[in-house]
Amino acid sequence: MRHSATHYGLNVSDMETALSFYRDLLGLEVTRELSMSDVQGDIVGVADVEGTITFLDADGFEVELIAYDTPANDNVHTNALGHDVGVAHLCLEVDDVWELYEENRDDASFVEEPQMVGNGAQITYVRDPDGNYVELLEPPEEN
Repeated sequence: MRHSATHYGLNVSDMETALSFYRDLLGLEVTRELSMSDVQGDIVGVADVEGTITFLDADGFEVELIAYDTPANDNVHTNALGHDVGVAHLCLEVDDVWELYEENRDDASFVEEPQMVGNGAQITYVRDPDGNYVELLEPPEEN
């Protein structure tokens, strides 16, 4: 059996706010947008869903943003911390993590400034507008 990852799906409270983060701040490109159908409600086990889905390209891997307009839902990350069970994160490789941090630290919710880890990579975490963790990783330089 073959397994391969195609996308990372993420529920967001407001599509335009999420796009200002993922598209405008992080530079991901919108590849398609669609309205939800009854099939989406059947898939997630919630009746009568309405909303929009937007896919963004992350260098061949897609980020799927899902904004449910109805029925009402809750933000489970309001008080969650990065080490809490069930808290996931999306990792995006960036060219210059320090530059991204310096340019956006006043407008985005960075957890901490970038740090070097054992293999020489530079990493920082930033929270999206809904509190979801996004890891920004600058790989170590190759020798």
